[in-house]
Amino acid sequence: MKHYGDLYEQQMKWFETIDALETLPEEERIEKYRAEVQKVEKSILRLTGDPLKLSSRRWEKSERTAEKVEDLLGRRYYLLSKMFEIHCSEAEVKRMESVNAHLYELTCDMFSRTGRMYRNILDLPMDPKDDDLTVEGTLKYWGDSAQDVLHLEDDEFYGSDFTRMILVNATLQRDVKGDLEIISCRPFWNPGCGHKSSMSDAELDIDNHLDDGTSWAESWLRHPKLDHICMCYATHAVVTHQDYPVPDLLRMNTFEVKVDVTVQQISEQDGTRLFWWKDC
Repeated sequence: MKHYGDLYEQQMKWFETIDALETLPEEERIEKYRAEVQKVEKSILRLTGDPLKLSSRRWEKSERTAEKVEDLLGRRYYLLSKMFEIHCSEAEVKRMESVNAHLYELTCDMFSRTGRMYRNILDLPMDPKDDDLTVEGTLKYWGDSAQDVLHLEDDEFYGSDFTRMILVNATLQRDVKGDLEIISCRPFWNPGCGHKSSMSDAELDIDNHLDDGTSWAESWLRHPKLDHICMCYATHAVVTHQDYPVPDLLRMNTFEVKVDVTVQQISEQDGTRLFWWKDC
């Protein structure tokens, strides 16, 4: 437990030091933020190695190393968020409009494709031995290579090695934190649920009730220059759930929409069926 206490104490001291910079003139403060970003990123790469090289370390297999990387990424998140709060250029506003619209469109595609697939499956004759049917749509960031990260005109302002840092965070999200999707759609099926393809999206529980026209602009997405944007849930999830600061989001280039279908038959050696769903 001492390890966690020490890490927490270090975090608090660091945040106090960074917050104390608020008293400095803006230009000097930005220089301090930039220098600290580069210091933190060097510390991250010392732990992870170069994610662009096949010989990079399997740091994510070590719980303690992963904790240190997550802590350092959290510091980087805070610094870049503070810098974006100051900077937020017209080009960044336009790109945010574009990225948010793109993520909303991908979200709609994911729900639509999941709905079409589920209805097609419902119209097929089911085998009486089928115990479980799962149709799940997901939207995820695909962060495997340099082409998955864009270079923008204000990279120099932030001073960040965006490509390597975004890929490190993608590895953290995928291999340490459970590979959680940005947003998903999964209708609940069991043999007695009565779902029919003619039912509405709401009846089949495949409607996007999260994007109801109310903006998801929370935390660092709340900025006066961004107030006119109705932030979709996916934009909110990337920035507030997966710990990519806004400058990272604007550079994340490759997203995946996927629909998986699984049909299961579960039985014991004597042929006994489990009928697990009857108790649900």
